[in-house]
Amino acid sequence: MSKPKKRPACPICGEPSNAKIKPFCSVKCADIDLGKWFSGAYVVPGEPVDPEALPPGSGEPDED
Repeated sequence: MSKPKKRPACPICGEPSNAKIKPFCSVKCADIDLGKWFSGAYVVPGEPVDPEALPPGSGEPDED
């Protein structure tokens, strides 16, 4: 017999992940992770970009 596959651990709390919302174990942990992205706790490393080098209209709110 083969051993059952062990589910990967939730990156927030370490509990086994839930297939419906993997890699998280619960919606609560998924929301905690999303909050970390929104707050800037997670960042993608890279060189800062000069705003002048961006194409027109990038990241600026529409003016009405």
